[in-house]
Amino acid sequence: MARPVWSGTISFGLVAIPVKLFHAVRKKSVSFNQLDERNMARIRYRKVNGETGEEVADEHIVKAYEVSKGSYIVIDPDELEPFMPAATKTIDLEEFVDLDQIDPVYFDTAYHLAPDVNAKPYALLARAMEASGKVGIGRYVMRNKQYTAAIRAEEGRLVMSSLAYADEVVDPAEIEAIAELADIEVSDKEVLMAESLVESLSADFEPWKYHDEYYEQVMTLIEMKRDGEEMVAPAAAAEAPKVIDIMAALEASVAAAKASRENHPARRAAAAKWGAKDRAGSDEEEASEPGSSAATKSTATTTAQKKAAAKKSTAGKAAAKKTAAKKTAARKTTSKKTTAKKTAAKKTAAKKSAVKKSA
Repeated sequence: MARPVWSGTISFGLVAIPVKLFHAVRKKSVSFNQLDERNMARIRYRKVNGETGEEVADEHIVKAYEVSKGSYIVIDPDELEPFMPAATKTIDLEEFVDLDQIDPVYFDTAYHLAPDVNAKPYALLARAMEASGKVGIGRYVMRNKQYTAAIRAEEGRLVMSSLAYADEVVDPAEIEAIAELADIEVSDKEVLMAESLVESLSADFEPWKYHDEYYEQVMTLIEMKRDGEEMVAPAAAAEAPKVIDIMAALEASVAAAKASRENHPARRAAAAKWGAKDRAGSDEEEASEPGSSAATKSTATTTAQKKAAAKKSTAGKAAAKKTAAKKTAARKTTSKKTTAKKTAAKKTAAKKSAVKKSA
């Protein structure tokens, strides 16, 4: 269970919010004790006089500052007392700034801030800071030392980081190898290749992928030795050949990165999925290509359909002609009958007329 390392209040304006401070990072390392192999007793360190080699008692030990080689200024603890920062138990926020204005090089130790006593003011401040996107900058005192802090809101909680002072940050201009970079010339092709390498290796940051392999291997060795087991040391990794040609190195790196991405299980699954779709599409294209078996079948089917349609059309036309001929013959027969009737009627009328005249 985590324990608080400090407790106090966040203070800004007339607002005071009780908080507790917890380490946000637990450093892991392997610590060894020095023993005398003859009897496995602990080796102790003694405070001895550098000239005589005699052990010195604590009451004879004083603090001093070396101003030059072998020259010291002795400082009495009482002389330091007036300069000691007052332990006010408060984090005094003086201003709020944008997070991107703080260079990451200034961030030092990280802490979780938890509410103490009343959680509502804490929650209110966290939500307000998260909504504004601002970071609170303030000062606090812990273990007789004053620190500058940056407090930011993250998912409804507050995280604090102690900050390095400006005069503690090393100016890059002081490093000769960095200053010489201004004289280095690179071609546009080299820049494009380097950008391609960066792009091929781009991914979301997943911190759990990275771990201290040395620590894990040493702890495994200790556990196996404790259990009486023997551990086989891993084979030493072969030293990578030094590549002088920067372009060759970039091209090889890009190719390796692409190959690694293509062999990723998720990438292979996606490729298989899209490959199935492509095969389905190619089958459709193949069916439409001349000379293919599918195309031949399709053509044969189409030809048969056309022939059947042509036969139906011919039969239909023949039937239509027959029907038209019958209608024409019927009309002619009807016309002849009508003419014959008219002629017979005329003859009858003429006979009647002749009989009347003779009478």
